Amino acid sequence: MSVMRARDSMAFPSFQRSAFRALVAFTVLLATSVRSNDVNNNDEELFQPVAQDETVAVGGTVTLTCNVKENDNSSLQWSNTAQQTLYFGEQRALRDNRIQLVKSTSTELIITISNVQLSDDGDYTCSIFTMPVRTARATVTVLGVPGKPVITGFEDVVQENSKVTLTCTSSGSKPPAKLHWYKDNEELQGRPDVVESNPDEPTYTVTSELTLTVTRNDNNAMIACAVDHASITNGDKKTEQPLSVLFSPSVWIQPESDLPREAEKFYLQCVGNGNPEPTAFEWEKKDGELPPLVKVDGAFLRFESLNKSDNGVYRCQADNGIGKGDGSYTLLVQDLRDPDLLILNSPPPLLHSSTVYPTSPADPSVSASTESKTYPSPSSSTSVPTSTQSISSTLAPSPTTSPSLPPSPEIPTTSFSNALFPDLSLPPSSVPAHTPPSPPLSPPVTPSSVPRLNGVYTFTEAGESAADPTAMSTSSGVDHAVIGGVVAVIVFIMLCLLIVLGRYLIRHKGTYLTHEAKGSDDAPDADTAIINAEGGHSGVDDKKEYFI
Repeated sequence: MSVMRARDSMAFPSFQRSAFRALVAFTVLLATSVRSNDVNNNDEELFQPVAQDETVAVGGTVTLTCNVKENDNSSLQWSNTAQQTLYFGEQRALRDNRIQLVKSTSTELIITISNVQLSDDGDYTCSIFTMPVRTARATVTVLGVPGKPVITGFEDVVQENSKVTLTCTSSGSKPPAKLHWYKDNEELQGRPDVVESNPDEPTYTVTSELTLTVTRNDNNAMIACAVDHASITNGDKKTEQPLSVLFSPSVWIQPESDLPREAEKFYLQCVGNGNPEPTAFEWEKKDGELPPLVKVDGAFLRFESLNKSDNGVYRCQADNGIGKGDGSYTLLVQDLRDPDLLILNSPPPLLHSSTVYPTSPADPSVSASTESKTYPSPSSSTSVPTSTQSISSTLAPSPTTSPSLPPSPEIPTTSFSNALFPDLSLPPSSVPAHTPPSPPLSPPVTPSSVPRLNGVYTFTEAGESAADPTAMSTSSGVDHAVIGGVVAVIVFIMLCLLIVLGRYLIRHKGTYLTHEAKGSDDAPDADTAIINAEGGHSGVDDKKEYFI
């Protein structure tokens, strides 16, 4: 039994060694197999060609590139969609001048295809002839360029407040394009696009419709249809067309001037804005007939000589065949200015008014506000009278002062008297009677004084009596009159002196004595005078000559 135990103890170590050896051999075999697979995988990656997909529009140029990391002297090759060889290394295989070689090395092959057509769309293959042969695919997508859109629907006449349907069509796109509507840069929403495939071509035709309710404001508005596609830049394919809307005219009357004057020529123009432009015009006067001196000349109403009777409301009606429109204008003829007499065309506007309060509360009659109007003198060159507002006052009467004089009537003066004596007014009998026409609906003006200051006549209305301690005293007008009288007297005296001096000089002009009559003054008769003149009397004193 002990012998059997010894045998078992000797057999066990030998079994362990065999198992250990088998395990080591299996491990070595597994490691060798993994290493072989890694080497094969690395070889696949190094010799595998790489290519990229490309997209190009019809007529463009596409570039095809094929790359490998390593090469064992094998050649690269490009083939088209029909598996026809285009280039094998540097060698051209297909006679197509559109295909050109760009670069050819052991690890890279680049070619270009120009003027690309829709038939060039598809998969292109790059191959390397190793064991086994390895390939790579590049998909070329050719875009069909859409044509310029065409807008239809403008053929029919469109009137305001009616509907119009416009159609936009574009063909030749691949993939289908999208259409957009615009009105003066404002995008409009049309109906969904309708896409139809074109026969015999892999392209599409796209159609869109737009329905509008037009007004007169839409006349000449630009309606545009634009194509949106990947093959073009936005806005490259766009069609614009103006929208023509027929509408009745809007009418207004344009005067020749804003200030028509009496006895002048004048016209009114009837202006109509419509589509088409108005061609027929009718003139009328509200509440009456046209004046006899008025001439209708189409869109013009001409006045040969304006008169107060021409005042009124004038209407014009214009017709363009679509409808009628009318406008009105109120004519107000202004007075013609008289160069010799002051004529009040219209009451001057009230620019400013104020009330001067009494200095003493015990006397309520000390002050009151009066209104004074100032107009340019007849000799001034201004054509439109101007008015200013001033304050005049009169002190309350006292025991030591005389009461104020009542307002005097208006006395017109001529330009000659105004030029020489500004403050001297002629009596009413020396001036022809002339009453200036009073403006319509204006209160009568009764000036109390007509002083002329700096070429401007100032008229003060005889309204309420006023007094203002700060205002100019009315005695200033009397002072000016006294000064004018003194100056007139001085001038008169000087004229008289000049006349007397002139008469004296005329009477003594050329009076003097000569030697021809020497001694004749004392002779009793003519004979004695002749003898004395010849020097017969020596005792007579000699006469002297004086020149004056």
